[in-house]
Amino acid sequence: MFWLDMMTTCGALVLLAVGVKLLSRSGPGSSPTSGGHWIGIALVLFVCARFLHLPVIENFFDGLSQEVDGSGRWYNVPYFLTITSTTLALGYCVPATAWVVGYGFNPRVPHWFAAMTGGVLFGAFATSNLRNRPISYLPDAFDSSLSQSIFWAYVALAIAVVGVAAIALIGRASSEFVGAIRAMMVLIGLASVTAILFSIHIVLRVFVVHMAPNVFPSSYVEGSSLIAVSLTTLVTVLLVAALMVPQVIRLVDRVQRYRLLTALSDSWLRSRSAQHRNHFDDIRVPVNLAQCWRASATPVVTHRMMFEISQH
Repeated sequence: MFWLDMMTTCGALVLLAVGVKLLSRSGPGSSPTSGGHWIGIALVLFVCARFLHLPVIENFFDGLSQEVDGSGRWYNVPYFLTITSTTLALGYCVPATAWVVGYGFNPRVPHWFAAMTGGVLFGAFATSNLRNRPISYLPDAFDSSLSQSIFWAYVALAIAVVGVAAIALIGRASSEFVGAIRAMMVLIGLASVTAILFSIHIVLRVFVVHMAPNVFPSSYVEGSSLIAVSLTTLVTVLLVAALMVPQVIRLVDRVQRYRLLTALSDSWLRSRSAQHRNHFDDIRVPVNLAQCWRASATPVVTHRMMFEISQH
C-alpha cells in the first residue's frame, strides 16, 4: 500500500500540472473553448482526492478536531472530501466526453450537477455519525441509518449514471469517427466501464457486506480500500491516456518530419546551389539536429524542402 501511495502521489503532482495547464488554455468557465476545460477540472479534482486521503492530511484534520470542544468536533473531513472530489471528478468526465463526440450541452449543467452532488453529500455526512469519531475506513462504519444510506447510495448512483451517460454518448457517435477520435472514445469508454465497476464495488462493500457479511471472502473485505484506490487510479490513467492520444499522434508526425529533415538536409542544401528560382528565401535550411527538431514543429518546412528538392 505504501508504494501504491507513493506512485499515485507522484503521478498526482504531474496530473495537477496538466490539469492547471488545460484550464489556463481553455477559456472562461462560462464558455470554454476546448474540451480540455472539463478534463482539466476532472484532473484537479482527482488530484485533490489523492492528496486529501494522505495519512498526514487526515491526521492533521483529526488533530484539529480534538482541540474543539463538544459537538463542534468534525472527524473524517478529509475522507469525506476525498469521496466527494472523486464523485465530482467522474461527473465532469461526461461533458468532456460530450465535447469529444460533438454533442452540444449547456456548460452550466455540469456545475449544477456538481453543486447538487456536493450539497447532498455534505448534508448526509453532516447528519450522520460518520463525523463523530475517527474512522480508518468509512464503509466499516455503515449502520443502515438514513443519512448514511443516502450518502453511499448517492455516491454509487451518481458514479453509475456518469459511466452509463458517457457510454451512451460514445455509442451514439462511435460509427462516425475513425482514427484518433475513435481511440479516444475507446479509452473513455473503458474509463466509464471502470467507473461503473467502482460504483458496484461501493454497493457490494457498503450494503451487501453489511447485510450478509459472510457472502464475500475476508480477502475482499480487507482489500476493499486497495480495490477502490486501484479502480479510481485506473479511471484517471485511462482518461489521461485518452487526453494524450492527439499529443502522441502529433509527436509521431513530428518525429517523421524530423527524420526526413535530417536525412535530406544535405540534398536540400545542394538543391539551393542550383540556378533555379523555385526556392523560399525566408526559410533557412536546418543544418544540425537541434535546428531540424525545431523546424519539424510544423509541416511547413518539410513541405517546402520537398518542393525545392523536386524542382532541382
